[in-house]
Amino acid sequence: MHWIRLIAGLVLLGLSAGCSKEDQTDADQENSVAQGRKIFMDNGCNLCHGPEGRGDGPVARNLSPKPRNFSDLAAYKRGPGLEQIEETIENGLNTGQGITMPAFPIALEDRHHLALFIIRSLQANR
Repeated sequence: MHWIRLIAGLVLLGLSAGCSKEDQTDADQENSVAQGRKIFMDNGCNLCHGPEGRGDGPVARNLSPKPRNFSDLAAYKRGPGLEQIEETIENGLNTGQGITMPAFPIALEDRHHLALFIIRSLQANR
């Protein structure tokens, strides 16, 4: 009987976790992308990466190596997928030439919005 309560508890825990990222509706994803764009601008990502994510922001000319051009999928050090981008935002990037992108300690949900914006809007600018 104890194991039945354990299984029921696990099922309820899974249900209370809500929808996964893959279960988002199109409207949810569009809202997430819009929130990601705001986070991109509010956190100054555009200063290095540029407003269209091409690595040509006003600070970029003073940086070596240059900031990532998000439309160049081959240039991603960890990969161009959602989880890889979220990891880069959280942990920053060190390419052996020193830290090339600092970590941005923003909330998990905000990292998701920002990564989805990069994928849906900036990678699409190819």
